[in-house]
Amino acid sequence: MTPIGISILQTLKYSDHFGFPLTLSEIHSRLVGARSSRPLLITAINQMLKSKTISQTGDYYHLPGHASLVARRLKRAKFCAPRLRLAQTLAIKLSHTPGILAIYLTGSLAMSNSSVNDDIDFMIIAHSHHLWTTRFLLTLYTTILGLRRTPNSPRSSGKLCLNLYLTPMSYALPNHKQSLYTAYELVQAIPLFDPHNTRASLFAANSWIRHYLPNFPPPKITPSTIYHLPSTINFFEKLAYRLQLLYMRPKLTREYVTQDSAFFHPHDPGTKVLRGLSLKGIPGCKPSRARRQAKGESSLEV
Repeated sequence: MTPIGISILQTLKYSDHFGFPLTLSEIHSRLVGARSSRPLLITAINQMLKSKTISQTGDYYHLPGHASLVARRLKRAKFCAPRLRLAQTLAIKLSHTPGILAIYLTGSLAMSNSSVNDDIDFMIIAHSHHLWTTRFLLTLYTTILGLRRTPNSPRSSGKLCLNLYLTPMSYALPNHKQSLYTAYELVQAIPLFDPHNTRASLFAANSWIRHYLPNFPPPKITPSTIYHLPSTINFFEKLAYRLQLLYMRPKLTREYVTQDSAFFHPHDPGTKVLRGLSLKGIPGCKPSRARRQAKGESSLEV
């Protein structure tokens, strides 16, 4: 199989993990670890269809024997439509909270692929040096309105889950957060509120995404992207950070928290996804040196 063919297969295999068949345009923009023109991609796909390496149902491509996923994708898209409208409405309401630069929809709902049990996941971009005061206000606001997901919320709640906070100071994700899973999450995130075009700056700061998804077209930086931020950390921000850290410390497991970022994923979904797939040999997926040294074998960095 050609390198492009391998990348096509692995791209479909990755999306199959989420029960999500892809269109031609989606395969092209999300092609894992390989750059390809659209004509070359079409040629490779046609060859793979003839050899029955992959299958096609209508406008969607998937692994052989998984045609039922097409109906599921269409059904979920219909189910997600009102939730997408709700997410947009909630984002507009939350955007009035002091300190917010942007609000992104992430997770399965951003792909119109969520089930009844899934939350509405938001990524919050706050002003530099204002993350923890912003988070305090958001937590207070969403709790009072009964919007926030809590440990006691029913599974089918459709509640808000504010699980990722960044600022312009933390756009560049740390090395241990750079993976195929994270790259997909970022390119699939939908900006529901982004008046300063933070998306362009976010992608510019994370050029490693091109290592995993070289075909994905990065958003263009515009003059509105440049935003003059406060240069000092005020007393309330320091206090908010220390108090929230003190409150969270007994509960922290694998969460990653700094003064300018907060990743609230106690069970790293990227690790779980990549462990569930046999992805060795995918172009663009780096082996983890630490894991190789620890186990004496090659595996993916997640």
